[in-house]
Amino acid sequence: MAELIHEYWEGEDGAEFSIVRKRNDAIRPTTMPDGHLIFSVRAASWHHAMQLQYDRLDLGTYDAGGMEDIIYTDEDATEQQSYLARRNVS
Repeated sequence: MAELIHEYWEGEDGAEFSIVRKRNDAIRPTTMPDGHLIFSVRAASWHHAMQLQYDRLDLGTYDAGGMEDIIYTDEDATEQQSYLARRNVS
């Protein structure tokens, strides 16, 4: 089962939790210029990642509110690994 890395970043104006990918790293300096990485998790789906985030932040049980889960594929994992090999985040 494929797993992707997700990161939780905090800044003065809030926080974000997202999959590690080029697009998210590219927009973070604009949306969160003072952001810093707090933690990362590996998960096989979006709902799993959200529950892991909730666990780390002691928020209880994640409620997807009826949203369909996104299950990650081997292709997703390969794409992320390729990006991670050249990633440069300050």
